[in-house]
Amino acid sequence: MNSILLRPAVAAAVVTILVASVTVSSCSRSSARANTIGIAVALDPHRAGMQSIYNGVQLAVDHLNGQRNGGTTISMVKGAPDVSDPIRIADTFRDDPSVIGVVGHPESGTTLDAIGEYADTKNGGRNAVVAISPTGTSPALSGANRWLFRVCPSDLQTSRTMARFLLDSLHAMRSSVIYRNDAYGKDWSKSFSDAYREGKGVILDRDPYLQGVTPWDAYAAYIKQLKPDVILFPGSTEDAVDLLRAMRSVGVTIPLVGGDATSGLEANAAEFPNVRYAAFFLARRASTPEALAFIAAYKAKYNEDPDQRAALAYDAATLIGRAALEVGPDRAKVRDYIESVGRSGGRAAMVGVAGPIAFDEKHDAVNKPVVVARVAQ
Repeated sequence: MNSILLRPAVAAAVVTILVASVTVSSCSRSSARANTIGIAVALDPHRAGMQSIYNGVQLAVDHLNGQRNGGTTISMVKGAPDVSDPIRIADTFRDDPSVIGVVGHPESGTTLDAIGEYADTKNGGRNAVVAISPTGTSPALSGANRWLFRVCPSDLQTSRTMARFLLDSLHAMRSSVIYRNDAYGKDWSKSFSDAYREGKGVILDRDPYLQGVTPWDAYAAYIKQLKPDVILFPGSTEDAVDLLRAMRSVGVTIPLVGGDATSGLEANAAEFPNVRYAAFFLARRASTPEALAFIAAYKAKYNEDPDQRAALAYDAATLIGRAALEVGPDRAKVRDYIESVGRSGGRAAMVGVAGPIAFDEKHDAVNKPVVVARVAQ
């Protein structure tokens, strides 16, 4: 059997779902053709948690295969990790006629960079392909174009939930905000600050940081002098760990509450048992039959509980896969199918493992749960 050749692509855990035709003869093309859903993903070894996106999509592919009634074949292909530019990544898959949908990018900034390429704005949308971000939360993604969707809540919803939690549950009225200096950190911190002030909370300072170059010892010393009730940290897991260790070295015990990008702190629960973060899915709190079945299958395959990235990637991949199986490998039809999910006069909301999947007129996920989790020991 001839193999499907994918161009080397995809870094920062971009996951791509595609439908291609495979040859069923060893030496020549056959008239018998089968739809093949594949995945191309390259994992950045410096970013924690990205492997779970890959795992989630792989499991979705497995389950789609198990549900099919013959005919269509579903498979996964991993691309080479030698392209990191989101525009080049998007160009590669948009220009490949076999690609019918993209799960990614996992971050708001790279998604914003790439969405014009997926929509093929330079050619009036002639070769556009749908993209579903599993974890891109920036408000700037709302209604960005007709080809972009997301299955996670936006920062507006998440940060307001966090502001109410700090004010009502922790009774923390004075907050210090330290945010990653990118689209995610800026949007998250602004939305939180607006909601926090509306609730009569006081923002003592809002300081950006640059990943990999920030002197965390200086931040910790400054926090010790400032004495906020809480530190709000819309940044990455790796940077949160560095800050927490720097704080501990100078005797600072002020609680830290992270944004959704710090869910990887679960791996450091023994070291930092009191840290909290915004979560869109928690395996230990799951109760629906779909979520419980997903968790059991994930643990059986990967010997660990799935995190929220795995769950959201699974849902996004499942949605694209179901669309392709129902309407075929037509990009426009796949997009229209996805847009109709949960809409009045359209298809019913899909039951996802991380909550219901339905979209509003801006292609934002609606009725998605947001909880503030404490890392489990």
